[in-house]
Amino acid sequence: MKPAYLLVMILVLASFSWAIEIIEPKIAKDITDDSVLDIGTIGPGQTISVAIHPKVYDGGKFGTGGRYDFATVEGLPFGWKGKNSKIYGDPLQVEITADKNAAEGEYSAKITAHDENNGEMLGTVAFTVKVKIVHDVLDTSVSPSSITVGPGQPARFAITVTNKGTASDVFIVSATGVERWIFEKPVYVPAMSSRTVVYEITENEEERYFPDIKIVSASSEIIQEDHKVVFSVQPNLLSDFKAANHGIFIFPIFEAPIYALAGLISNLW
Repeated sequence: MKPAYLLVMILVLASFSWAIEIIEPKIAKDITDDSVLDIGTIGPGQTISVAIHPKVYDGGKFGTGGRYDFATVEGLPFGWKGKNSKIYGDPLQVEITADKNAAEGEYSAKITAHDENNGEMLGTVAFTVKVKIVHDVLDTSVSPSSITVGPGQPARFAITVTNKGTASDVFIVSATGVERWIFEKPVYVPAMSSRTVVYEITENEEERYFPDIKIVSASSEIIQEDHKVVFSVQPNLLSDFKAANHGIFIFPIFEAPIYALAGLISNLW
């Protein structure tokens, strides 16, 4: 083969776009130049990752493929953020974060895989990613809706958090309506999955309480739900036993062994 012809063939090969494999999101799809990748539905402020397998097995300098060295994200909508991959990463992972106040609708950006200095004559592969923003990416439930406990004993509520979007997120569980109760519990929920946690509220005063349990995305306050629950604090045998253990009752000396036994029982309960 003549050198001039070989040079032409190399230049032609270098001008081709080679398919790259998308690892994340798990859509089992190869992408070529100018392709469109639909990465699903996310909520405002949430972050989606796109991971690219860096190796290709066709084309390049010797026709046997090579390795893309880094990937970039650009052309983002106003208020959105992008994070380029690390150079020589495996995989090449970029991140796209929506504006926390993003309105519902379809948005797009551009991701490009680069062969550093075109050293392996792979050129670049640039493709468009599409994402749909919806505000309804969260479902929650709380059980029970009403409960009675003794003074100082926790009212336990099972909270199920369902993330309906394609972006994993952290959700913060808290309660209002109970004086001095400011406990927050973070819950990590992967994309398209559910998780159930127990949230506890404690009060000492014998009264009926009406807390509002809130579940809010750490990405955006637009993504939230709340549930009204009721719990009553009333004395009961177990709480009296625990009180006896702390010595708050005044009783005749001859009854001391009985109350001591009650305190021991409360520790073993």
